[in-house]
Amino acid sequence: MKQKYQLEPLTPVHIGTGETLNFMDGCYADSKWYHIDLDKVLKHPSTDINALTSEMAQRNFRWQRYLQQRNMNPAEFSAYSLPCQQSPEAGDILEAIKTPDNRPYIPGSTLKGALRTVLLSEFIIKDDNLFQNSLTHLQNLINQKTRGNPRRETPAKKIEQDAFGKDPNHDLLRALQVSDTETLASDTLEIGMAWTVTLNENEQLVQKIDNRQEYKNFVQQIQPEQKLTFTLKIDELLFREQEDRRLRFSDLQKNILRDVAKVCRSDADVRMKDERSFFDYYHFTEIANLYDELIELNERLSKDAFMLQIGWGTGYHANTVTAIFTDDDESPDTLLRDLRNRFRLGESRSQRGNYDKREFPKTRRILYQGQNPSAPLGWIKISPIED
Repeated sequence: MKQKYQLEPLTPVHIGTGETLNFMDGCYADSKWYHIDLDKVLKHPSTDINALTSEMAQRNFRWQRYLQQRNMNPAEFSAYSLPCQQSPEAGDILEAIKTPDNRPYIPGSTLKGALRTVLLSEFIIKDDNLFQNSLTHLQNLINQKTRGNPRRETPAKKIEQDAFGKDPNHDLLRALQVSDTETLASDTLEIGMAWTVTLNENEQLVQKIDNRQEYKNFVQQIQPEQKLTFTLKIDELLFREQEDRRLRFSDLQKNILRDVAKVCRSDADVRMKDERSFFDYYHFTEIANLYDELIELNERLSKDAFMLQIGWGTGYHANTVTAIFTDDDESPDTLLRDLRNRFRLGESRSQRGNYDKREFPKTRRILYQGQNPSAPLGWIKISPIED
């Protein structure tokens, strides 16, 4: 089954390259950030390459001042420009993934990674043996003595193998093929400001500032209501009798994979309601109200459409399945505490071995407009396109 889909960001989406940009890469003017093209600057008749090299070596070098002094318009010397609500001078900009001609897109690997987490959750919930074996595995890890900082992906590796297959050749998600999206125009990106918010000592949700360091990031993000297309294919050939004897996928595995849209809607409903409750409890009304709208939209979707949260800033619960075990009646009451101790989740930076007793996780990344919280990151709607 191969199906073409339309992807629409419901809240801003940042898919990063892993690179950061700063004042050496561009300048801010007229509510825009201009990514300076050094080749264009060097081609200008007034540019002295030796003088420019010397100036750029100075700590106080700024492109805005350099261009103004020479009456050079930043728009004429930039590779691209993006709307930006305030100057990012005080911090780095997280760069979004783009084509060489600066057209943003969403990689298929990003979408498939998010689907993998959702499907893993469903397998654990539906398969009692998998749940019990995974719970035993977690408890065994907790009881092991280790040196140094244990790798946090260790628990997931065995659980994923039990759920999807013992190795890449026997992995169920070989049958799930997800393409990159088509590209967008470069002006569909903007630069937003994301703050880490955290619970303070008075159990208030506030912008995180530690030792005068502000935990905020400027991010290149795809704006909401853009339209991107991609294809998703379930390779039924891997489920034929001959391949089935070798791969041995269970009926439950096949059915859950074929029901991916329903599984995603159910998962999104649970996570959005949890996030809505969190922000409502701590009086972030703007974010709680937005989650109300997303929850209502999710309930109205057609049977073949679904919602996902993808990319940077989506948080702990979007990338783990821990809550399935820690919230279950069959699990020990101390499981979350023990996992946090074992894998140093939320450990104090100043006092090793000291773990915060407040709600875990106590932090979220959300976008701000000025001083007002405006949206979570990464929620998208995916709808089939009829031929």
